[in-house]
Amino acid sequence: MALQKVTLVTTSFPVGARSVSGIFVAHLADRLSELVELSVVTPADTTSAGRFRRRAVTVVACRYAPERWQYLAHAPGGIPVALRNNRWLYLWLPGMLLSLFTSSAREALSSSVIHANWAICGCLAGVLGRMLGKPVVTTLRGEDVTRAGRSTMDRLLLRTCLGLSNRVVSVSQNMRNWLAEHFNQYSDKLALIENGVDEAFLVVGAQRNHGNPPRAIHLITVGSLIPRKGVDQILRALARLGGAQSTLNVVGTGPEEQSLREMATSLGLAGRVTFTGRVEPGEVPALLAEADVFVLASHSEGRPNVVLEAMAAGLPVIASDIPGVSEIVEHGHTGLLFDDGDMVQLARCIETLSVDQALQRRLGEEGRNRIVSKGLTWPNCARKYVEVYRELLGV
Repeated sequence: MALQKVTLVTTSFPVGARSVSGIFVAHLADRLSELVELSVVTPADTTSAGRFRRRAVTVVACRYAPERWQYLAHAPGGIPVALRNNRWLYLWLPGMLLSLFTSSAREALSSSVIHANWAICGCLAGVLGRMLGKPVVTTLRGEDVTRAGRSTMDRLLLRTCLGLSNRVVSVSQNMRNWLAEHFNQYSDKLALIENGVDEAFLVVGAQRNHGNPPRAIHLITVGSLIPRKGVDQILRALARLGGAQSTLNVVGTGPEEQSLREMATSLGLAGRVTFTGRVEPGEVPALLAEADVFVLASHSEGRPNVVLEAMAAGLPVIASDIPGVSEIVEHGHTGLLFDDGDMVQLARCIETLSVDQALQRRLGEEGRNRIVSKGLTWPNCARKYVEVYRELLGV
């Protein structure tokens, strides 16, 4: 069968002007659409529903509730955070899954391949694939593995996804190893395709000027303001340093924003911490260009794309030493790692880079070189997925 069209099923995708979910899925979709005809099926939000075009991609934002209640999937942190914060949203979950299934079925009828993101979508797509005789590719993310390690229900969901999918792609080697160890019977289905970065970040890195004299360093962190991201750890570490040794730009929004603002004030950091809020994806490279060091203090991650973007932009990275991050950031070579929860170590890392500009420059340059040498760009990522599609179709 020829590769004509791909249906991408995902619970996270930017469907509205204020949508913050699934930016990395959108980057991949944009590049895939240059190689194949692509439609994306995703839940609607409170502002956008129905069928529309996003650049070269056909988007089907499926309705599942009255319009003003459709915020289950696209808030910061996605469905897990929304359900954790508002238990009554579980009432909308069956309707959302049913709508996602029926909309995906309509699109898949004219598609050669169904590509799902996350285990829950992999299960839906897997059933569709069996019904329609279409091959199914599922990309698993860090949250899938993290939740499967904690919950019997999520482990069962992941097992079902693996069983129903023809190929399962992990975005990190650590994740692939974990899946092979815990679901050995499906190891022949596993593939590794690392996420990429937009070329704009590499341009920032190429233009970065490391020749400025030593000064107070400007830190930046980017991501949803949810508990898992650990932004409070960065604030506490800054407070330990005292003085005006460094400043921090917090880019992103989420349910933790107000409490983090209050924490910054209570710690005496009001003049040193800026909360930029939500920005358009295209604005992130310019913000990284203004910074000296990127900080990620997450408690758990799959393979955080924002770290790859920071490295591509030539920024030294300070990050918590957790699976998915330690695979990207090599301590002392492409960044500095600290034990999750150890604010003393984190403060020491910040202090080290604040007084050693040569180390800043070396870590930033080695990080960018790592991205370039591995070819971690979205066009390369899209080409690898198309190779998987063609393999499954035998073309």
